[in-house]
Amino acid sequence: MTPDGSGDERRVVDSLLERLDTYGLGRRQFVKLLAGAGVAVTAGGTLAAVGRRDVNKTGAVAYTDGQFALLNWSSTGDYQVQWAKAYQEAATQLGYKSVVLDGKSDAAVQSNQFNQLLTQKTTAIFVGLNDPGALPTLAHDSNDNGVLFQAAWNSPAWYTPWHSDVDGDKYNTFLMPDEYAAVGKAVDVLAKQIGEEGTVVRVGGYYPSIDGCEVQRRLAVHHTLKKYPKITFAGELHAKYDADLSQRAASSLLARYPDTVGIVAVNDDAATGVVAGIEAAGKVPGKDVFVVGANGSTAGIERVLAGRQLVTTGNVPAYPSFVTLAQFHDRLRGWKPEPAERFYGWHAEIITRDNVEVFKKRYVDGPIGQSFDVKLLSRTEHPDDFDLQFDGYPVEDLDLIWPDVPKPKGFQYPEAYLKAQRNGDFERIRALYKDHYRTPVLGPSPVGRV
Repeated sequence: MTPDGSGDERRVVDSLLERLDTYGLGRRQFVKLLAGAGVAVTAGGTLAAVGRRDVNKTGAVAYTDGQFALLNWSSTGDYQVQWAKAYQEAATQLGYKSVVLDGKSDAAVQSNQFNQLLTQKTTAIFVGLNDPGALPTLAHDSNDNGVLFQAAWNSPAWYTPWHSDVDGDKYNTFLMPDEYAAVGKAVDVLAKQIGEEGTVVRVGGYYPSIDGCEVQRRLAVHHTLKKYPKITFAGELHAKYDADLSQRAASSLLARYPDTVGIVAVNDDAATGVVAGIEAAGKVPGKDVFVVGANGSTAGIERVLAGRQLVTTGNVPAYPSFVTLAQFHDRLRGWKPEPAERFYGWHAEIITRDNVEVFKKRYVDGPIGQSFDVKLLSRTEHPDDFDLQFDGYPVEDLDLIWPDVPKPKGFQYPEAYLKAQRNGDFERIRALYKDHYRTPVLGPSPVGRV
């Protein structure tokens, strides 16, 4: 490689980006990932030492008694802490050894961690990626190594689990709740609170971004506010889902737009910083400025109860971990998701002062291991009476996942996805899930009832 990233290196990297399913991964991101993984790029444009490329020809899981790993974005956010605790609790309840790795909000760190897991006795990996552009490569290497794989929230635009099938069947399911619809409903709550007039700003995540989460949440705000002609959307700053950066962003927005009456935060961790920024500006959150969050994380729920945050979207941080462990467990017992089940969504509850106490009793005050019943989620433990414990649905309309995001050059819908549409499988699975939503999200936990 040349030291300045020009000449031969540029041609080599561009060649690799064309040959790999990078789906939007930029040159700088890609080189950073290579450096973090200790990878060499040869003059011939080939990769050296990216994972273990010995293809798992048997189609079997390499280790049925190995560790169940969670690659977390980081260990600092409220959401990430709850996500990780739930993963460990669900694994313990099913009798599996789990390990949670701190990605430190760094794509190169996660790449190293993933490759290390492939050299160990690992049965399954669940990821929340700092760089969603790495997802196709991780799915490919999981298939190569016979490691069960699942991902949530962050995915490069227009990349789905069906796209990984050419490499094997280890990428189970991608999980994402109805971000666009839920955030839109939360913004409606804000609009009503401020009398449908005034100045509103936003503190976002990563932008420009190729992951569906930021895209959906951002556009939900923009599109929803168009319904309210007397509300002025003055601007937004992006703070990487980080509380400290979000505080600075909120302070800057309030200094620039002092008449702001509403701030939409990308999630409850960002809302933590937004509330601090409002207070630093000498204003009162919940009185002078109303705050919208997302995820139903502990801190957000506490603020809604105290009146310092107006609303959050209660998709429950523990839920994707419980779903994932149940699916990994079922895979080891012979079950596989149907093609129409490979992209899983669930409808978040909109949490306000009216219903926050019920939500808090189950998901904040109660033990996180009793938020859901992992065995009731299992299709092999309860084949006839499994309970999704959330209003789940199979994601069919991919335009709602990446609204207004153009498809990559040469994009094709996967045949498995198209076949499921032709056969009416999505409609059938929707009906199945509706029938098996048996424990209301805002009702008592099902743990102990069976």
